[in-house]
Amino acid sequence: MSNRKVLVIASAGGHLTQALCACDHVDDIVLVTTHLLVNDDKIQKIYKMWSTQKNVFIHFVNIFYALYVLVKERPRAVFSTGGPIVLPFALVCKFLPIRFVYLDTLSRVVELSNTGKMIHKYKLYDEFMSQWEAVANQYSVGYAGKSFDLEGLVNRVITPLSSPEQPLILVITGTNSYPFPRLITAMAKLDIYHDPNVRWFIQTGGFEVDVKPANGEIVAMVTKDKMDALVQESSLVISHCGVGSINHMLIYQKKVIFVPRLQRFGEFSDDHQLQIAKELNNPNMAVVYPDELLPVYPVAELIAIPRYDQSIDITNHAFAAVIDKKLFVEQREDSYG
Repeated sequence: MSNRKVLVIASAGGHLTQALCACDHVDDIVLVTTHLLVNDDKIQKIYKMWSTQKNVFIHFVNIFYALYVLVKERPRAVFSTGGPIVLPFALVCKFLPIRFVYLDTLSRVVELSNTGKMIHKYKLYDEFMSQWEAVANQYSVGYAGKSFDLEGLVNRVITPLSSPEQPLILVITGTNSYPFPRLITAMAKLDIYHDPNVRWFIQTGGFEVDVKPANGEIVAMVTKDKMDALVQESSLVISHCGVGSINHMLIYQKKVIFVPRLQRFGEFSDDHQLQIAKELNNPNMAVVYPDELLPVYPVAELIAIPRYDQSIDITNHAFAAVIDKKLFVEQREDSYG
């Protein structure tokens, strides 16, 4: 089998994090995503695709773009963990002799994602898997576990960095286009938000921050390398409850406060972050729900929190081996599945 190229389709953020974990055994990856912020040696080329999150008509344009990418790259298989950008590729693959493997996102704990429901309903797949056994049983799809260690069971003792003179608090709101002012309002109530001895770095995704910290920097997006450095340096992370952020916190064993985005506040299109938050069971991770206040950390306590510049491997390699086998089976005998 000479062609082992896999075209990976995943929206930036948690979808992409899971896709790269699931394809850990794949050496030749061409990626289609929404933000060019990723850096991985296995990725040979990256195509940026228009997001369809708030404009459904872009799907029609993206059908032609999907056809262009598939014809140009000629992958052995297409793999996706979701995001609406995958739908045109799933449709085109249905009429081409290209295997399409779909893994629904880990954040959908009680039912399939909207994208997953569409792909499942119209049978736009060769293999379909969920990362939750109950969901897999409900929809009669495949199940082989999770793409990474959600529980933090592989945590290990490593040498911490020396304590900082001024602690850094990193705030992560993700890559989606929904604003999250509720989080800023909650942080602004903390004394440390107005303390010049505490540094803040706030990644917003693009919305305006009205109340700024006494000592801080506010940006819309950062590269993966920059985010890695910020995570390592930070004493505490305050984050939305996206799967990509959960993964990032686990690999650096971070002290983190998760604040799930909620639909009723216009912070997302559904409450999947609340669902995944309820599944977290790690002593380093706290979840703040809508009727709760952010915990108070004195400056001295922030300085004392351990920080690590070494990452740990939380990829589920047994799961990645299953995905590898599903990607590289024999091609379909006919072009219509």
